[in-house]
Amino acid sequence: MVPVFIDISAKADVNPGLILAGIGSLALLVLLILQGWTILLTTITVLYPAIHSIRAIESDDGGEDDKVWLTYWMIYGLFNVLETFFGFIFYFIPYWQWIRLALFVWLLLPNFNGAKTIYEGFVRQLILKNKDQINKWISMTANAATSVQKQAMDEASKAASDPTLLAKGLSMANQV
Repeated sequence: MVPVFIDISAKADVNPGLILAGIGSLALLVLLILQGWTILLTTITVLYPAIHSIRAIESDDGGEDDKVWLTYWMIYGLFNVLETFFGFIFYFIPYWQWIRLALFVWLLLPNFNGAKTIYEGFVRQLILKNKDQINKWISMTANAATSVQKQAMDEASKAASDPTLLAKGLSMANQV
C-alpha cells in the first residue's frame, strides 16, 4: 500500500482499502460522466463481440460461430471506414449516435443476424460484381510496394557502401 493512504487511514481510523476504493470510485464516476457514451459504445460494439469472437475461436463446433463473428468484424470495419470518410455527413442526422448504437446491436444480436444480412445482401454482391477491379487494385498496390521496397533496399545498399556517408554517420553519432 502507498504510505499516504496508510497515514490518512490511520488518522481517519478506517481501512486503507476503503480510501483507495473511494478514490477509485470517484475517478470512475468522473470517467463515466466525461466518457460514458464512448465507454458504452465501445463495450457494446467492441468488447462484447470480442469476447464472443474469442469463444468462437476456442470452440470445437466446426467454425459456424467463427463465420458469424468474422462477418460482424468485416461489417464493423467497413462501417468504420465509411464513418472515417463520410462521418461528417452522418453527424447531421438527428440522434445519429442512438441510430448507430441500434445499428450495431442489430448487427451483433444472433436473433437478427444483421451482419450476415448486410454481407449477403450488399457487400458480397458488390465484391462479386467488382472482383476483377479489386484484384487489379490489389496487384497494382503489391507491385508498387515491391518497387518501393526494392528502391529502398538499393538506396540503403548504396549508403552502406559509401565510406563518406559512413564517416558522416559516425561523426553524427558521436555528437549525440
